[in-house]
Amino acid sequence: MKEDCRDKESLFADMEYKLRNLRSFITHARDIESGMEVIVNSLRASYQFPATYLLAEDIAVNLGQIKEIISPSNDITIREFIITAAGVRAAVIFVQDMTDEKYISQTILSQLLSPVVGETAVIGQLLEAIQDSLTAAAVTVTTDMAEIIKRLLSGDTVLLVDTEAAALIITTRKLEQRAISEPSSEPTIRGPRDAFTESLRVNITLLRRRLNNPNFIVKKMAIGKRSENTVALLYFRGITNPNLVYEAEERLKKLTVDVVGSTGLLENLIDDHPYSPFPTLFATERPDKVVAAMMDGKIAIMVDNSPYVTVAPATIGDFLQAGDDYYENWIVGSLLRFTRYFAAFFSMVTPAIYVALTTFHPGLIPAPLTLTIAEARMGIPFPAVVEAIAMEIALEILQEAGVRMPKTIGPAVSIVGGLVLGDAAVRAGLISAPVVVVIAFTAIVSFAIGNYRLSLPLRFFRIPLIFAASALGMFGVVMGVMVIVVHLSILESFGEPYLAPLTPKNSARLSDWKDSVVVAPAVAMQTRPAYLEPTDSRKMGDDDG
Repeated sequence: MKEDCRDKESLFADMEYKLRNLRSFITHARDIESGMEVIVNSLRASYQFPATYLLAEDIAVNLGQIKEIISPSNDITIREFIITAAGVRAAVIFVQDMTDEKYISQTILSQLLSPVVGETAVIGQLLEAIQDSLTAAAVTVTTDMAEIIKRLLSGDTVLLVDTEAAALIITTRKLEQRAISEPSSEPTIRGPRDAFTESLRVNITLLRRRLNNPNFIVKKMAIGKRSENTVALLYFRGITNPNLVYEAEERLKKLTVDVVGSTGLLENLIDDHPYSPFPTLFATERPDKVVAAMMDGKIAIMVDNSPYVTVAPATIGDFLQAGDDYYENWIVGSLLRFTRYFAAFFSMVTPAIYVALTTFHPGLIPAPLTLTIAEARMGIPFPAVVEAIAMEIALEILQEAGVRMPKTIGPAVSIVGGLVLGDAAVRAGLISAPVVVVIAFTAIVSFAIGNYRLSLPLRFFRIPLIFAASALGMFGVVMGVMVIVVHLSILESFGEPYLAPLTPKNSARLSDWKDSVVVAPAVAMQTRPAYLEPTDSRKMGDDDG
């Protein structure tokens, strides 16, 4: 009996211990639930619309509104003080690390704390008196809370004064920016060595240094619902077709995206054919290319914080041009440009042609070469199409690795990787040597295109053409190329044909051909491209601009 009692007591004690642990667990679970609820509620906090706030004459109300809009950000400084001469409360508000705090302290605050500023001003006119006395480069008065928040977050300083239902905005921006350097993606031999940066002001300055003319127009607009970013539309008045400028403005004004962070995103939003693999808007980091495009009657679009400028409308010929085409003799320039067209075509079709010839049309290959290929393929367990696709995939991986890895090791990895992989595959009897030669030739000619964005769709079409060649031979290759050409013929860029001036609409204007496949002498290019319908069609001769 005693043992039974002890067992029961032990059992009850054990159950009591487990119940205490269960209560503790439930308590912890409730604490976690309440903590998660606080986090979720904070994440669900309503988005603040500064335009719904109105400035009051009480500075405490204004400061409370601004704190409500910008909270819980803690990188914004609010410095309250008393204007000595007027005996009125005031406050300066600025964002740390985006403003020149030394200038604020030594110029703005020192003047406002002097016994002179605002001494004779009456209530209601104190802001005007301060605006007249400050030595800052730009000082504006505003009653718009949305403008205040926008300028504050852009690096300017806001001054609030008690009894005033307005605010002074003082330009005090001090933003770190990258220095002007050489173009990284568009190198040149004889051309200018400066490239655009992430600063919109610097980029516009680079163009104004080259276009010292009042007809060079810059129209700025703010785009973005959540974070307004400055976008600039640039064109040359008196040359660019006004309909093109109007179309560009309308497309930009209709954008309702949250943030426009780069020209790449902007191009996808205003593109005529967003589902086409071919780029229909041209992006460049070279100021001389943008100037040349505007002198032809095109427009340029800049996005603040982006080192690339979008040029529209664009044709496929724009992606196969280089600045050195115009800095060398026209014969040399024409040869170089024709080489790029040759490289663009064969970078897309070379593997497919090899598969078609070796699979369906070996009789089209010279007999000695046929025997060499057949001997090299002896013992290879895969058909030519599998070899080509496998090596093509390996090439794409190596090219992507070379682009994405650091510049110090990226090219070495792609080159060494290609050599080692190709040699090992041939030695192991998995791939024949002719396929390695064909893929290596394809890689080399693709590098000669010179434009990364155009090379991407050409690389994309290689595998579909290889499959077409493996199924239908050369007929499949020709049909695949025809489909691509038909697709290119229906593309447009801001209403202009993508294949201009090679399309029937413009083929009658032989003058447009002078700067398409070949480069004519400079003295012969006296007119601008007719397909752009410029206001002034002449480049040389009497000019009003």
